[in-house]
Amino acid sequence: MPRFFIPDTPGPTYFLGGEEGLHGARSLRLRPGEEVTLCDGRGTDYPARVDRTEKDGLWLSVFAPVPNRAEPPVRVTVCQCLTKGDKLDTVTQKAVELGAHAIWPIESTRCVARPDPRQHEKKTARLQRIALEAAKQSGRGMVPQVREPARLRAALEEAAGGGAVLFFYEKGTESLKSALQGADGPFYVFIGPEGGFTPEEAALAEAIGGGPALTLGPRILRTETAPLAALSAIFYEKGGMEL
Repeated sequence: MPRFFIPDTPGPTYFLGGEEGLHGARSLRLRPGEEVTLCDGRGTDYPARVDRTEKDGLWLSVFAPVPNRAEPPVRVTVCQCLTKGDKLDTVTQKAVELGAHAIWPIESTRCVARPDPRQHEKKTARLQRIALEAAKQSGRGMVPQVREPARLRAALEEAAGGGAVLFFYEKGTESLKSALQGADGPFYVFIGPEGGFTPEEAALAEAIGGGPALTLGPRILRTETAPLAALSAIFYEKGGMEL
């Protein structure tokens, strides 16, 4: 069922305009009688039905609101070091599908990708569009924020002040399951670039975050695989991925 995020609370009759309305009317070619879902981005869904179409949007009949069921009970921000190619696109899309609360690109020592700061706004906007489409596809109750890139130290300091730091390092020794015991979040998952974190960065994370580096097991995962494995494990332990 098509899903649209709206900036306000709809009444019994609602006109869906702007980019969302154009997408529904022109790209999806929705017709009277078809069902859609509106979401206020704060965890509430509104079932609706198309009454008529306009060239610039849709007129909808809106029914009783229902709580969105797709949001996990804990907030997890994926702090992904900058990667080569389009790997960050993949991480953003899949992390949103899995339930991430936010995506935060991080600059670390071994990052090969060094984007021009003047291009940050453009790149962030593209990733935010990917997050929006992934949120629609997966039935999310909010659109995760893609933050502007930050240096590793600054991100660690903010994360330590706002939640629990989960810093993954190929030489880490503590298991994720152990780190999650007694911790309620919010969680900040730090994933290194293709070359991994340096020993100095691991020591910095331990000093700022207050805990040892973590491991995801004996296999070395690619930078775009590690955050997805971590998210799945966190939501399985803390709720939001019942098997």
